[in-house]
Amino acid sequence: MAEFECTLCGRCCMGMGRYVKVSGVMGPDRYAAIHGISNETFYPVVLKAFRGDFDIDKKKVAQGWCPFLMDADDGGKYYCAVHDTIPEFCRKYKCVSMRFYRSETVAGSLRGRTTLVTDDEALKSLWEKSVMTFPVDDYAAWKDNLKKVLADYGYTVEDYD
Repeated sequence: MAEFECTLCGRCCMGMGRYVKVSGVMGPDRYAAIHGISNETFYPVVLKAFRGDFDIDKKKVAQGWCPFLMDADDGGKYYCAVHDTIPEFCRKYKCVSMRFYRSETVAGSLRGRTTLVTDDEALKSLWEKSVMTFPVDDYAAWKDNLKKVLADYGYTVEDYD
């Protein structure tokens, strides 16, 4: 099993604002917060790299965003201002269960149990004509078949489960 690596797209955190609530200020760059899905209370500390740019009282939070998600940098990457002190829910969260590569480039990913996310037309076609013809009732066997078919067509699969 491969180790999941975040791509810093920010999408997961862009919907967490309704669940992550700051409940108090503990001091400069220190907060008390609650994660509503896991019901965790956590004590985030703003990373040094963001301390000059982060002020919870002045921060304009886009609708739905986690209050600790920073705006994209020049490279389009999103960072968590409190990454070292995030709750367990965030530490364990994986936005995809598999990624599919073609020539070391991400060609697509698996969300949920069987949802393909891709712009690769060849992968879409292969998915519809081959992968989704396998019975899903035995999920382990379905994943094994998926990996074999994709490998036969030159794709590399990283499985994070």
